[in-house]
Amino acid sequence: MIRLDQRLRCAFHMLRGADTVADIGCDHGKLTAALLLEGGCRRVIAGDVSPDCLNKAAGIIQRYGLQGKAQVRLGSGFTILSPGECDAAAVLGMGGELMMELMEASPHVVEELDRLVLQPMSGVEELRRWLYENEFHVREDRLVPVGSRWYQVLSVRKAREPDPWPEGFPRDCYMVGYRTFRERDRLLAPYCREQLQKRREQLCRAAGTAGEDRLAREVGQLEGIIREAEAWS
Repeated sequence: MIRLDQRLRCAFHMLRGADTVADIGCDHGKLTAALLLEGGCRRVIAGDVSPDCLNKAAGIIQRYGLQGKAQVRLGSGFTILSPGECDAAAVLGMGGELMMELMEASPHVVEELDRLVLQPMSGVEELRRWLYENEFHVREDRLVPVGSRWYQVLSVRKAREPDPWPEGFPRDCYMVGYRTFRERDRLLAPYCREQLQKRREQLCRAAGTAGEDRLAREVGQLEGIIREAEAWS
């Protein structure tokens, strides 16, 4: 079994069972190998802009005898793919803004994917807003705690209209996933409490500045989500 951290294991579960997966920004290639060895995937294309990373991925592919099922490609984002070549893709460990740029650069490839798994390291709110405004359906949305840090992992696909907004979820709120709220994720309340404390502290320091209104709005949104979540139990 390939050892994956909780963040990668979450993405693995979202991708398992897909026929052909593109591992965009494959880094060390562990996810590529795990999908072929344990995830029931027939083929994986591992891509990266870094030759060093591709060499690492090629090494793990060779170590497990996966040369006939995996291919490494040097290039940026989805430009290494043709439309319809894969039914699933993973983009993990990048900033949300970069993810948006990569998707905007290759719309015909992205729109053909049945599932696109995203794990942004920053810019989560901006990415979620972009996905909603560009009519992506959120298949899954998970909060993943690792030590003192939280990660958010999404599985999405292009749709023809935005997702319906859940009743009780603050309008125009993208700090956390509306699907996470709809499914009553038990981790939602503790995550929001942590975020609420941070924003209250920021709000105190932002009194009289241009950011005060935004932080006040976010504090109110988080308080509303916590009230709803506490009523579930």
